[in-house]
Amino acid sequence: MLPAKTKQAYDNLPESDKLALMAVSVLIQRIQSLGKADRDDLYELFQALVKTEDECEIQCIRRTMEEILAQGEITVQPLLKEVPAKLDRKAEEWALYVATKIRTLRDNAGLSQAELAAKAGLTQSHISRLENSEHTATNMTLEKIAMALGVDTRELDPCMD
Repeated sequence: MLPAKTKQAYDNLPESDKLALMAVSVLIQRIQSLGKADRDDLYELFQALVKTEDECEIQCIRRTMEEILAQGEITVQPLLKEVPAKLDRKAEEWALYVATKIRTLRDNAGLSQAELAAKAGLTQSHISRLENSEHTATNMTLEKIAMALGVDTRELDPCMD
């Protein structure tokens, strides 16, 4: 419950300001629900954002931040009592395949993780987690990495269209 004075000030705000405050509140809750690594990535990206005036870099940072924030917590309630081990193995195999491809292509290009991250508009820690199969990449991330490496996205994930 807001104190009376704060509530009165809030009530007197234009509707657009009320919506902005609501958006900030939702954003704070979303950030709090992220894992530490993603919060750290957002912090690094925010620091880079306030230091740059380059519009292209700003857009790249914005897209990466949006990608991190768009990752929803997924709760799975399988219809079966247990997820068959075969499905778990397939997911692990896919993550390992993508991780190996990213690392191999990065090494072949003579890039460090930090250099690839900079070219892709991602953080080095994000690249590291992908290469170590600690995190699965979204299509957007795979597209950024492929573009930075100068390869077709299907080289990273043959299932992509």
